[in-house]
Amino acid sequence: MKHDAGTLHTLRLVNDSAYRARLVADPKAVLCEESGHRPREDFAVEAVEQQDDTIVILLPAKPEGDEDFGERLTEVSQRVYDVLFSSGVGGFLIPDDRLKWILRDIRSSWAARAEPEG
Repeated sequence: MKHDAGTLHTLRLVNDSAYRARLVADPKAVLCEESGHRPREDFAVEAVEQQDDTIVILLPAKPEGDEDFGERLTEVSQRVYDVLFSSGVGGFLIPDDRLKWILRDIRSSWAARAEPEG
């Protein structure tokens, strides 16, 4: 059975504990290594490993300076939640448009490098 890059990545997340550990320890390095894409922009990636007994709450960034909290809340509630599969495995929260394009470039490079299983 052939799989696309996203499916291969999800299968690896589920079945390869060493890969999961590397991804949790340094997700940005792993994503860049896997994709072959080296973004020039400075950004961070955080991986949170789900636990069966834990609810994860993602808090929006605090408003900066005199920024209105209501405006900030409206902005973050309209952000992109990129869940690759309906199971929620491999999802991304993309907090701003700049990072949306960085992730798109990483995933495009990754898909171009991936060879489907035969």
